[in-house]
Amino acid sequence: MKRKTPILLLTMLFSLVLAACGGQEAATPAPADVTAAELARTVVESQDDLSGLPTLEGQDLTDHLSAFCGLETWEDGAVYAAGGMDAREVTVVLLSDEEAAETAADILENYRLERQGDFFGYAPMEADRLDRAVVLQRGQYAALLVCDDPESAKETFDACLTGELAPPVEEEGEPVLSVPPEEPEATQVMAPETELPEPTTTPTPSLTPEPSELPEESQRPILNPDLDTSDFVPFTAPNDANMELYDTSAIQAAWETGNEDGLSDKDAAILEQCQEVLGELITDDMTDFQKELAVHDWIVEHGSYDQTVHSNPGHSGRTGYRDPYGILVGGYGNCMGYSTTFQLLMDLCDVECITVVGAAFDSMEDHAWNMVKLDGEWYCVDVTWDDPTMGNGNTNSVIRHRYFNVTSDRMRESDHQWDYLYVPEATATYYRWDGAGALPQ
Repeated sequence: MKRKTPILLLTMLFSLVLAACGGQEAATPAPADVTAAELARTVVESQDDLSGLPTLEGQDLTDHLSAFCGLETWEDGAVYAAGGMDAREVTVVLLSDEEAAETAADILENYRLERQGDFFGYAPMEADRLDRAVVLQRGQYAALLVCDDPESAKETFDACLTGELAPPVEEEGEPVLSVPPEEPEATQVMAPETELPEPTTTPTPSLTPEPSELPEESQRPILNPDLDTSDFVPFTAPNDANMELYDTSAIQAAWETGNEDGLSDKDAAILEQCQEVLGELITDDMTDFQKELAVHDWIVEHGSYDQTVHSNPGHSGRTGYRDPYGILVGGYGNCMGYSTTFQLLMDLCDVECITVVGAAFDSMEDHAWNMVKLDGEWYCVDVTWDDPTMGNGNTNSVIRHRYFNVTSDRMRESDHQWDYLYVPEATATYYRWDGAGALPQ
């Protein structure tokens, strides 16, 4: 997917991050006799932690710069990227003029922030690398340097650019590795959690069954018997975290009947917040898509990943971090908190929705997301990975839609795994919206 970020938005982001450690550096004149490949190779060979980092070539290079970083045009480019759960990267692009280079640096800074948000909460060391990373604009060049010592890498870059340091000579016949770029997602994917169970209460009978609750595999119908999974990353539930879905049947029953008798204090607080949020967001004339978009954006804007999940040996987090209480009442949660909150609000809006409990990072980390059914067709939504929470615990004003109404293929490409045969396949694209352009009607 190609990201197009409005220049005004990029300018705002640029202003917000100038004071940060990992921000964009001021411009200096650049000679014309140094190539992007020479600059990138000089930086990589100067840093011990970048030794052996593969370089991208051909279509892999083009795809990384355009679809992954969000760049639209460039004269010359070079990328060294680890991919997967490893955030290390050196990207150098030559643009047509200094103005274009300034725009490219803004885009790379936005890309850095998005990558940082993806890793935050799931791979803290990689998020820290991205927090300290440097985006440079030097004349017609723009660059992103993600490594253990970005200041040293920046000095090397500048020395090579000004002629103080000669670029290394590439040996003839030297093998060049080429690997396709990978996204973390979470998006951002959860670090192992062994969570303490939440206190439970006996719910009142539900008027309708919990739509997100899946039966045991022996009772589950195979929905995609003809799906060829031979090239898919195998799914094996990591079972490092408590991925049991929170029972919202009592809340749904109280919503439908108006009778709140018997609700636990926790469920009563959840219901009260649902009433307030949906009262502000939803009107009778809205389509299912409009309801879904409003709920998605509200969760992304008001929620943040619960860092306390990783701050104690039990990984217990704060009260309700893995159910709707955390997001709705406290504004925090992990992927289960995000997905169960989205599920509950969709249920109360009468929009068909399920929660997919799966994994990411080659089935190494537990993860959860949602699917919605619009006009009879399924779409995937990962609200957690769309949250722009940054590595320092702050949030920026950007609401992302990178994983909003995407296909199952897109989820697989971005390192999501699940029970492929037992979950609906999302193939439709009509209601896909990446935050730019006209909204689907």
